[in-house]
Amino acid sequence: MRDRNFILSLERGIRILEIFGESSRWLTLTEVAKLINLTKTTTQRFLHTLHSIGYLNMDENKRYSLSIKILSLGFSFLNSSNLTKLAKPYIDELSSELNKTVNLVVLDNLEIIYLYRKEVRRFLNYDLLAGSRLPAHCTAAGKILLAGLTDEELTKRINKAELNRLTPRTIISKKLLREEIIKARKRGYSISDRELSMDLYSLAVPLLIEQGKMVASINVTMDAKDTDSQIKKESIFKLIEKGEQISRLLGYQGPYPQFPS
Repeated sequence: MRDRNFILSLERGIRILEIFGESSRWLTLTEVAKLINLTKTTTQRFLHTLHSIGYLNMDENKRYSLSIKILSLGFSFLNSSNLTKLAKPYIDELSSELNKTVNLVVLDNLEIIYLYRKEVRRFLNYDLLAGSRLPAHCTAAGKILLAGLTDEELTKRINKAELNRLTPRTIISKKLLREEIIKARKRGYSISDRELSMDLYSLAVPLLIEQGKMVASINVTMDAKDTDSQIKKESIFKLIEKGEQISRLLGYQGPYPQFPS
C-alpha cells in the first residue's frame, strides 16, 4: 500500500546528494542518472534545482560536485549535538589534567569524524576541526569504534577497506588489523603507536549508551617520545575514568571499559 505521507521526490533529491558524497570526483548528468536509475530528463531537473539553491557546483563541462554549502548542514548538527554538549566539559577537564589533546569522534564507515577537539599540541601538518575526517584503521579512535561492530560487520568493512600506509608502522594487513581490533575490544581501549604520524601516540576508549551500543569515542594524543610507562598508565587511567563517566550519563550501566557480550 502506497504511503501517502512519503515524498518520493524528496527521497530522490537526498539520494542524489548521497551519490555525490560517495564519489571522489565530479559526475556528469549521464553518470548520476545511471546511478539513481532515473531518466536523464528527470535527473537534470534534480541537478538544476540543487545547483540553483547552492548545494551543487557545475563546471564548464556540465559536470557536478557537492558545494561547500552542504557542509553547513553537517556542521549545524555537529555544533548542536547533545553528545558534544554533554561530553565537552569532561573532555576539557581531561585535557587540562593531562595537558594533552583530547578528541571526541564518531565512525562513518571506514573513517572517523571529529565532533569536538581540545587541542594542546598539533602533530599533523593541517588543522583538525569539527567535521574533519581521518582513516579509521590507523587511529586509536577508529580502532575502538570498529571494535564496537559485530564480528560480521567488522569483517565486511575490513574486507572492503583500502589500508593505505601512512607511516612505516601503519598496519596494512587486513588479518593483523582485525587481530588488533579484537585485542582492543577485549582490553577495553585501543592504541595507535606512530601509525598515523611518527610523532604521535594515541589511546582511545568507547562511549556507550544504555543498550551497550557504542556511539562515539574519546581519545588522548601525545608525543611518541614522551610515552614512558608512567605517562601511559596515568593517561589510560584518566581516559577510562572520563569515558565511564560520560557513558553513565548516556545511560550505560554495564561493566566498563569491557564491551557487553
